[in-house]
Amino acid sequence: MKPSAATPASLKHNGLLLLIGCLLLALMAAPAARAQGSYNRWTAQPPAAIEPLQKKQRAPKPQPAVVPDTTEQPRVAQSKLLKRGLGSRMRQGQSLPEDSISMVFFSQNSRYPSAAVQARAEAKVVIRLQVAPDGRVSRTSVVTLTPAPNPYRDGPVPAPALQALADEAQRVFRMLRFEPGPQTSEEDLSANFSIQ
Repeated sequence: MKPSAATPASLKHNGLLLLIGCLLLALMAAPAARAQGSYNRWTAQPPAAIEPLQKKQRAPKPQPAVVPDTTEQPRVAQSKLLKRGLGSRMRQGQSLPEDSISMVFFSQNSRYPSAAVQARAEAKVVIRLQVAPDGRVSRTSVVTLTPAPNPYRDGPVPAPALQALADEAQRVFRMLRFEPGPQTSEEDLSANFSIQ
């Protein structure tokens, strides 16, 4: 007998049967599904004892905070108290020998700001100090800030570099101590910043 040629419909039918057979074999070969290995178990136990609520305790009243002394301590202390009128004596060229304490103090305690170093900024800064009756500097302000010419710098001095020099002058001058006086006084002191 001659084998008959398969028709496309019969091939499709045979392929479908073959697929179903493979799926059945796969399902039969798979392990049986197992039940959950554990189960929830409810046990009746007596209820836990109820603790009465504790009264809320009031927090103690906050104590006033002690404000620490925020004045910066100089790296090198000044040797004597400065006499009042220092600024006017320096402007008039009538400085006393002990007036040089302020210049020595400034040179020993000042730091050239990095922003000013990078910009090669040099300047003369005049700072107005308000000196309290106890001799401490209570307030500072910038009177003038004059950039100095520098042949190694191109263009104008950047404002942040000049501001850094003014801030440094104020920082150091705030640490100066003057002789006590009957009232608040003002001193205008100058500082020259130059890169050497």
